[in-house]
Amino acid sequence: MTSERHATWLELFFDLVVVAAVSQLTHLLVHPSGVHVAAFFVLYTAIWLVWTSFTIYSNVASEATHTRTMLLGMVGLAAMAAAIPEATGAHSAVFAAAYLYTSGVASQGLNRTGRIVKGWSAAQRNAGLLPFIVAFWVDDPRWKLALWALGVAMTLCFAMVVDNNDPERMRQFQERMDERAERHGRPLPVFQAWDPHASHLGERLGLFIIIVLGEAVLQLIGAIGEVEWGWSQVGIGLAGFGLLIGLWWLNFRFGFDEENQTPPRILLPAHLVVAVSITLIAFGLGTAAEHATDPLPNLHRWLLCAALVLCLALCALANRAWWAFAILAAPLALAAFGSALSAVTVVLVLAAAVAGFVVYFNRRSTA
Repeated sequence: MTSERHATWLELFFDLVVVAAVSQLTHLLVHPSGVHVAAFFVLYTAIWLVWTSFTIYSNVASEATHTRTMLLGMVGLAAMAAAIPEATGAHSAVFAAAYLYTSGVASQGLNRTGRIVKGWSAAQRNAGLLPFIVAFWVDDPRWKLALWALGVAMTLCFAMVVDNNDPERMRQFQERMDERAERHGRPLPVFQAWDPHASHLGERLGLFIIIVLGEAVLQLIGAIGEVEWGWSQVGIGLAGFGLLIGLWWLNFRFGFDEENQTPPRILLPAHLVVAVSITLIAFGLGTAAEHATDPLPNLHRWLLCAALVLCLALCALANRAWWAFAILAAPLALAAFGSALSAVTVVLVLAAAVAGFVVYFNRRSTA
């Protein structure tokens, strides 16, 4: 399918729940413990997998996308977002049940299209649901979270490795669907392998990045607005905003856009890494604004610096810009040895690293 297609109003409405979910996820890092940090990554991945499944569904179904399916998924995703503050405690069953429910809704929606998605099997056959089911009988939050982590890891690995275009695998899938249809008396069409619409997928992934960049802007402005202004706060505000502008430019000039032709099994995991990284950067900038003249807490400094390194390294790797990796020495040094530096100094150095990437990529693209 090569005809041009863009995100619909329904898909943009669906994305509003992601805004709430990302905001809820950052709250887990306000008073971080080992469980809270682990929960941030696991819950973020679970929510991203659900969003990805419905994005793939609307991509493949195109004009035949059912509004009811998208709205049902939206309700489930909203339940997951609402459960985040107590996802490893009182609301763990709600989060897990909503994850299982939304995965099923997206899978059924895709099956009704009669198409097997090539390049990203997780949307249609989530291989990591069993650990979420087992976790209902586990009381210890750490073990419950470990099972969820196993589940999302299984889903990601299966999606990256399994080729839905394999004739034998398609035949087996068709047989299972035929048996299920016979039991329920609901005939399904003969399935065919289907490539996701590349430009639409690129646009949808880009919109998700815009959401997390928007969250970063809100975090930075909100934090600056709540403290007494001085030169340090002004420095963090300007440097932080410049850093976000640089990330926006790098991502949409050399990352996620409608022209990206990278296979989904590579593109989607890369998108997850970038989305998580920018969310952590957003939280780090907000924390830095609150501690402008003081050193950042060690964990917050590590998360901020490591997230920026991951984001920039992925951009350099994707574009084979090997010399750009030298610039990453600065944020890595800050993470390891910057415990005595003020927050404003850390942000200024990180902004300089992003500026270095922008200059390097700009010269490289015009050479």
